[in-house]
Amino acid sequence: MDAAVIVDVILVAVIIAAFVSGWRQGALRAVLSMVGVVAGLIVGLAIAPLLVNLAETRAVKLAILLAVVVLFVGMGNMVGLVVGSGVRERARFRSTHVLDSVVGSAFQALVVALVTWFISIPLATSVPGAVGDGIRNSAVLGAIDSAAPAGLESLPGRLAALLNDSGLPPLVSPFATPGGQQVDAPDAAAVDPEVVDRVSPSVVHVMGDAGVCGRKLMGSGFVAAEDYVITNAHVVAGTEAVNLDTVLGVKPAAVVYYRPDVDIAVLYSERLGLDPIPLAQEGLARGDNAVVMGYPRSGPFEAAPARVRSRINISGPDIYSTGRVEREAYTLRGNVRQGNSGGPLLTPEGEVAGVIFGASVDSSDTGYALTLDQVLSAVGPLQSHTTPADTQSCVVG
Repeated sequence: MDAAVIVDVILVAVIIAAFVSGWRQGALRAVLSMVGVVAGLIVGLAIAPLLVNLAETRAVKLAILLAVVVLFVGMGNMVGLVVGSGVRERARFRSTHVLDSVVGSAFQALVVALVTWFISIPLATSVPGAVGDGIRNSAVLGAIDSAAPAGLESLPGRLAALLNDSGLPPLVSPFATPGGQQVDAPDAAAVDPEVVDRVSPSVVHVMGDAGVCGRKLMGSGFVAAEDYVITNAHVVAGTEAVNLDTVLGVKPAAVVYYRPDVDIAVLYSERLGLDPIPLAQEGLARGDNAVVMGYPRSGPFEAAPARVRSRINISGPDIYSTGRVEREAYTLRGNVRQGNSGGPLLTPEGEVAGVIFGASVDSSDTGYALTLDQVLSAVGPLQSHTTPADTQSCVVG
């Protein structure tokens, strides 16, 4: 049996059980249970980052996260039920009992559905294999996700971010179809060795020191104007010092522009000594070849072929998962990995067409890049940014 079908059968059984339980408990106990669950989630969200950040591996982080959330949600639920106990028995008329049961069953089923969806998002973004596929492809969870109020996903998104090495919430819902239209596989011939030799010196390895939260941040960036480098905001979030590892050695840099909503930052490094990469005059279209350059997994420089799936507006959480933002982006078919963030998306001729800023949680060959129009409309003239910008806080903790 398909894993998604198994997940759906289990979820339907759990929701039916909640419906029956709500009928027996009544409306007030169900409402107070919901209040307790929300209170438990708030406490869990406050405590989870402190404990999760102590773990080294994703498996341990996931175990701690689930334990904390389940513990406090369970405690909140229990307190709500205890506070509401006895009220139902005070009702004098059977008709009141029936109405109370109807409201209670509906409310309890809703609470369980939302809590299940809430917990499923961090699981969908971190659990590998058939189990993870089953969660992501669940029709029940997909329906709940579609019906959930706009912005509500910021809460489970914050939990999912704790399990992501970059600390980022999912760019799109793990229950959505993120890849856009189907296109042919990337063409390896799009990576021209002569173009790579010419452009690669201007693609730099960005290294940030966020001492307040005890993190070393790394990503990619590129020279867009003399002494100015563009990268992602999440690559330098909360940093106190930033350095650029270049072909000319390690150079200090200052963050002079920081936009956590668009996920763009501009760095200034005096006497950087690297040529700017030309900017493309026209955008890319579906099926176009492209090249992703950067330092995946903080390793050596890599230039990889990609193909544009679509050009879309992505509505999702900002890097802190505190609000929603709409960004124009390319969805790409190609091998986009952590560490590519902030690096350039190039035309085969070596012109910047966008900025890589994420990859799909459930597809190894789907990545995302902000369009050049989106980036330029946000940052404006690069040389106008001359003073250090506040990099706010780390994206985790």
